[in-house]
Amino acid sequence: MNKLVSVIIPCYNQGKFLSDTINSILIQTYPYFEIIIVNDGSTDVETLEVLDQCKWDKTSIFHIENSGVSIARNTAISHAKGKYILPLDGDDIIAPTYLEKAVKVLESKPDVKVITCKVEYFGERNGVYILPEYSINALIGQNLIVVSSMFRKSDFDLTTGYNENMKIGFEDWDFWLTLLKTGGKVYKIDETLFFYRISKCSRNSSLSLEMQSDLRRKIYENHIELYNSMLLDPLLTFEYATIRNSKEYFIGMTFLKPIRKILSILKL
Repeated sequence: MNKLVSVIIPCYNQGKFLSDTINSILIQTYPYFEIIIVNDGSTDVETLEVLDQCKWDKTSIFHIENSGVSIARNTAISHAKGKYILPLDGDDIIAPTYLEKAVKVLESKPDVKVITCKVEYFGERNGVYILPEYSINALIGQNLIVVSSMFRKSDFDLTTGYNENMKIGFEDWDFWLTLLKTGGKVYKIDETLFFYRISKCSRNSSLSLEMQSDLRRKIYENHIELYNSMLLDPLLTFEYATIRNSKEYFIGMTFLKPIRKILSILKL
């Protein structure tokens, strides 16, 4: 029986971190995997040198013109031979038991479509990446599933893949909506198995508010029937989460907290 996991890695100018990413796969306790790297038109010398000197086992490399991460992921999956797919960006890492534990769940729970886990930041920022619990109603408001979550290739083949109009970000959020709007459960392993690198050149951290707004509208337009069929809770939206995580919100709440406490005492 095919229990191969295809770990797909779109790579654009990430040569500085790529070896760390690949090595985190090579030390997996689960031995049945392949690595597919799609070089999305990288221009930096370091990435090209790392790929040219590739000595990693079980690894295939494909080169395309710079087309965006959605096309790079779709290209990688088109070459995948595995029963399961795990997307992994070229600067992130996974814990040694991630593949083993994710496959075990998918093999035993046919009603589960996506396997995710607890997440920690590292690099320019450290700490726990906290995401709300999954429901399809909550997913239309904000992304609740990290990009490096495992799914079956057979389920992917029933979709249109990663939408190619999501060129500069949020493509994983858009894909999870595509995959899950027809049903299926999301299972979260109660361990930290994925480590999300934060760097000054990270894609999402470089998106302006205008870019985020444009991507948010595209997600709505890509899934307009789903949005029209559900009630969107404003408190579970990307926009509200952005406000709550802003420095302005933190400063405002810090300043108002003692004032509110005094007012509550005066009312007594």
